[in-house]
Amino acid sequence: MTGSMWNVVRLCALVCFASFGWGMARHFRREGPPSGALVLSGILALISAVAHVTALFTMPLKYPAAAIPLYLLSCALFWWAVAVTRGKLAACWQRPVSATVVMEGPYRFIRHPFYLAYDLTWVAGLVATGWWPLAATVLAMATVYEAAARQEERSLALGPLAMQYASYKTTVGRYWPRWSASD
Repeated sequence: MTGSMWNVVRLCALVCFASFGWGMARHFRREGPPSGALVLSGILALISAVAHVTALFTMPLKYPAAAIPLYLLSCALFWWAVAVTRGKLAACWQRPVSATVVMEGPYRFIRHPFYLAYDLTWVAGLVATGWWPLAATVLAMATVYEAAARQEERSLALGPLAMQYASYKTTVGRYWPRWSASD
């Protein structure tokens, strides 16, 4: 494997992590101080990102050609979601969850493109290195995102957007597109 492919993997990972950091700091709305859950999920994300970057820069990469498309898909999905949600979404674990049901861009296909983008990056790091201890970060972060998604969906189901969101949920999958009404 060439050093240039290793560098592409590392650059892709760094761009994803920098994008996500920017998103936490600048994209999502917050009213009041950050919630404890937001702070804890941010700390866990930072620890996980340090583990991934350390592994990517200190270990031989086993499957870089498989990781690169995952990083690129993650970054593209993240920025596509950013483009259609400017000012519309609250940070995870913050109230109010949302003032609107976003149904454009990637939201036409999946309900939580940000969380899927994040998960793709964690999986890409595991794939790139083949280092199984990173599976703990994948599992931990996916659990955090799933819990946040469920909390957001519960809040939407109980709020003024309940009917609109219920209808939306019947046609759009949480993380994967629905190909038929039975998905």
